[in-house]
Amino acid sequence: MVVRPRVRPLAVIVAAVFLSVMAAPATVAGEGVPFAADGPARPVGAGSARTYVTLDAEGTPAAIGVRLDAAALDNLPDGLLPITEAYVLDLPGQANTTPFDHVTIDWNSRGHNPEHGFDVPHFDVHFYLLDRATVEAIQPLAPGYIQAASRVPDPPYMPRGYEPDGNPLTATVPGMGLHWLDTTETEHHFTERVLYGSWDGKQAFIEPMMTREWLASRPTIEEPLPQPAAYQRAGVYPTTYAVRWDEATQTYTVELGGLTMREAS
Repeated sequence: MVVRPRVRPLAVIVAAVFLSVMAAPATVAGEGVPFAADGPARPVGAGSARTYVTLDAEGTPAAIGVRLDAAALDNLPDGLLPITEAYVLDLPGQANTTPFDHVTIDWNSRGHNPEHGFDVPHFDVHFYLLDRATVEAIQPLAPGYIQAASRVPDPPYMPRGYEPDGNPLTATVPGMGLHWLDTTETEHHFTERVLYGSWDGKQAFIEPMMTREWLASRPTIEEPLPQPAAYQRAGVYPTTYAVRWDEATQTYTVELGGLTMREAS
């Protein structure tokens, strides 16, 4: 085809715009909202995982989550001794208006905390509200550790019924923080649970946990997320928790949804 010189600039502009849209992997069609912005993929097992943020028609974050393809559950690290492998996932830029900084998927080949029934192969998905440098600096030999580990959030800043998993000085997990468990949970057979976390008097993370066996059953659940009565800083916070299997894309999603604006108090 011969293109006349006078229309060539317009053709180039149109082609460039078309190619830029088609080449942008971060934005795909969402379910129930116009867009889902994806973070970069990270190898997990024999597959990969990535974060995402769904956006409403005004571009406001509506949900934040993690997608794992089916192969991510295969060829995970294992051995005679328990193995914990942490996969750090960056969030897309569209998450900057949320309180969340990054996400980690922690694979536990033999689990942990047998007193809570967590001693089975499972994933911990930490949605961190603290930046990576702060989380990585949670180490017993770091200056000020004892004082920071001893400080816990005032009761209104944690959901009602949640309590620390032991004495803060001894129960704080290096590189993570202090885990808080729902003491109203009556189911003792662990398949999935949601924990909260703190560090230095601040809410540090929200953590869905789930066994590999349960996730591999391709479940679909959505339920209200336990809510604190107050918030330490303003932002959009999740009100729902969901795990879904998508047959069409062969992916699992772990999602904190219903992001709702909360004022600091």
